[in-house]
Parts: sequence; C-alpha cells; structure tokens
Amino acid sequence: MGFAIEVMKAEDIPEVVEVERACFTMPWPASAYKRELKNPKSTRYLVARHYLDNSPPLFKPEIEFHTNNGREKKHGLWHSLLPFFFKDEEGTEYIRNPNPVIGYGGVWLMMDEAHITTLGVSPEYRGKAIGEFLLVGLIDVAMQLGASWLTLEVRVSNTVAQNLYRKYTFKEAGVRRKYYTDNNEDAYIMWSEEITKPAFQEKYAILKKELFERLETEGHLAAKVDSNVPLVKPEDFPSNEETDPPPAPPIIATQPTYEEVQKREQTT
Repeated sequence: MGFAIEVMKAEDIPEVVEVERACFTMPWPASAYKRELKNPKSTRYLVARHYLDNSPPLFKPEIEFHTNNGREKKHGLWHSLLPFFFKDEEGTEYIRNPNPVIGYGGVWLMMDEAHITTLGVSPEYRGKAIGEFLLVGLIDVAMQLGASWLTLEVRVSNTVAQNLYRKYTFKEAGVRRKYYTDNNEDAYIMWSEEITKPAFQEKYAILKKELFERLETEGHLAAKVDSNVPLVKPEDFPSNEETDPPPAPPIIATQPTYEEVQKREQTT
C-alpha cells in the first residue's frame, strides 16, 4: 500500500535495531532505545513503516500473548506464529508486525533546542523520500515540544544528507573534529533557522506540501495526509517518564556509539 510515519513503540525496537545495523557501523543497542522511549517529554522517536497489500493479521484472536515471558497459553498454535515471533538482544520477546519498519528517527529536547539524535532508512528503501518524510515528522515534533531551533551532526562526506538538511534551512555552524570513531571522520554541526519565525514556517509549509504531493503521486502513502496537520499528535506518545531523563545524544548519519555520545554530553 504505502508508507506511514508513526510513533516508535517498544515492540518496534528489534526492527529498528535491524535497520540501524544495515545503515551504520556503530549501531545503538536495543537498551538505548528502551531507555529513550521512557522519557517522552524530552525524547521522541518515530518510525517509517511500509504497509503491505497482503499483510497477514498481527495477532490471531485465540492466542493470549504475554510480553513478560514471551509465551502464549495455547501452545498448539505456536508454529503458526513462528514467522512473526522474535526476541531482541536482551531476550525480550515480541510479535513482529507484518508491516515492516523501514526507517526511524528521533529528537532530544534541551532547553529550546531540538537535537536530531538519529535518522536512518533501510538501504533497499532509499531514494523514495522516506528520509525526508521522517525529517518532516521530526520537525513537527520539535514544534510540538516548543523548540526554537533544530541541530544535528552529519559526516562531512555525507553530501546527500547535507543537501536534504540545507533544503530545510540547516546551515553549517561548526565542525567536530574526528567525531566518528570508526574512521576519525569530522562532523559538521548544522543548525536550522528559527522554526518559530513566520519565514521558516512559510517555507516549511511549502516544502511539506510538495513532499506529500510527491509521495501521493508516486503511490507511496499508506493513507492520505494533510500538510497542515502534524504527522503525529502529542497524545500519540506514551505518558510514562523516568525521573532522571538520559543525556542528549545529538547525532546523525553514521553515528558514534550511544555510550560515547552520553560521555560527550556529560562533559560539555
């Protein structure tokens, strides 16, 4: 059918990790995403999902599934679930959604700045504007959080990503030397224009409308979307929150490890 942007849920994390491993040389562990999702007031993550024409039902009604122990009470139907049943690296077991996660992204709010922490699209789905679709979702979220600017880091060699960010008013504001530990590559620090200003909002409205029209024309939308409405609503995010939110990991493109980003944030 097409693509949709949704709020990332805990059951999406194993698929997100799979996509991330296909995109990046230093993927975050599942535990990092689990921790991030517990702080929706300061960290918000989205997924891009591909809705398929002939998707089988996610749950069979006669099965009672328990995410605590990953076992269903009626074991006679176990084999019918095997194609959709899997566990993450920590052993938590899930039913796989038949409509796959094909991309993901997140923001972390610090004061009035929204850091785009990560953004990735499965390699086989690139070139279909999914990265831009996710970026628009993240900008919508930043606006909902009351941010005034967005910022991110990107590899100096990643000109494709840089061009997308420039399209949405991001400009280079500095360099982090040897930021990426896999090859010591530098990162550009990029900042958007002030997203609360009419000039940005007018430009953003045009870009968003053009993107949605392109996706609709190419048959890439799972459902009709309105460019005047945010892709996700604040109430779509869970309300649970830890007392001590995790430090911000402001990264983009091929990323440092989650631990390295946390360490840098704690010392700056």
